[in-house]
Amino acid sequence: MAYVDASIRLMGPDDVEAVARLHAESWRTAYRGMLSDEYLDTRADADRLRHWTRRLATTSPGAFGVVAAQNGTPIGFAYLIEGGGDDGATLLDNLHVSPSARGGGIGPRLLDAAARGIVERGWNRRLELWVYTANAGARRFYERLDARLAASETADAADGGRVPAVSYVWDDVRTLQSSTAPRS
Repeated sequence: MAYVDASIRLMGPDDVEAVARLHAESWRTAYRGMLSDEYLDTRADADRLRHWTRRLATTSPGAFGVVAAQNGTPIGFAYLIEGGGDDGATLLDNLHVSPSARGGGIGPRLLDAAARGIVERGWNRRLELWVYTANAGARRFYERLDARLAASETADAADGGRVPAVSYVWDDVRTLQSSTAPRS
């Protein structure tokens, strides 16, 4: 896919519906076979709307999100939680890109913006994320950006099931910034 032109900005309360819709859409394409079809097809939209309504109802100094938008429409987002990872690492709790924009450079730009936000806030520069083991596309993406496989466990899933998951870590997000920088 060709480079997708998008602006990156901080996430805010006005993004609840768009982020929830994008989150559910991303899950339906990336998590098919990992989460139940019944959940993905009938409950994911309402569940993600409740989730993001709660999460963005108030501003927290210990969390922030960034949104990639094309012509004002969100096509990707990342959300981070200070100290939410193992040993106080910053947790990359969400990174989702619209299926129509995947492969267009949105993910690396969201990670670059996230890394900059972590450094600007003075948070722990060690960044951790969890991904379902079977999500091969996401795992390849993080590995291409030099994330290190750190742990594995069986995690509770949004559909009420349990799913094998692995964590990836960047020991210093400043190296992530250099690996996601636009190349000439």
